[in-house]
Amino acid sequence: METTYKYRVLYADTDAMGVVYYGNYLRIYEAARGGFLHKVGMPFSKMASELNIVCPVANAEINYHKPAYLDEDIVVRTRVVMLRGARMVFDQRIFNAKDELLNDIKVTVAFVDMEKRRPVKYPDIFDQVLSVE
Repeated sequence: METTYKYRVLYADTDAMGVVYYGNYLRIYEAARGGFLHKVGMPFSKMASELNIVCPVANAEINYHKPAYLDEDIVVRTRVVMLRGARMVFDQRIFNAKDELLNDIKVTVAFVDMEKRRPVKYPDIFDQVLSVE
């Protein structure tokens, strides 16, 4: 399963050269992961309020290929490539209107019990909606 998240680059996203500041890609990717989780029926807010689970980022490996520019329309493609135990790994890629790869990231999130602050197994709903290893 893959979702797409459309985004227009804001002035606040850019540096003095009019390109997306490297750290702002993380925020855009976070928004796309949130959209992915909404689509599968388990948004971050539901995990927190109903299951007492939060999903902090444990690791992020990002690659910058080409810049995104002010007022440019970009698309983030998101998919889960691994779901095991207390971890889920996302593969995300940003493309411009010409379908050129601008940026990609592999993000590992952990499932953590909010009260115990300990890792917990991922929610069972993911078995029903995802087909990953």
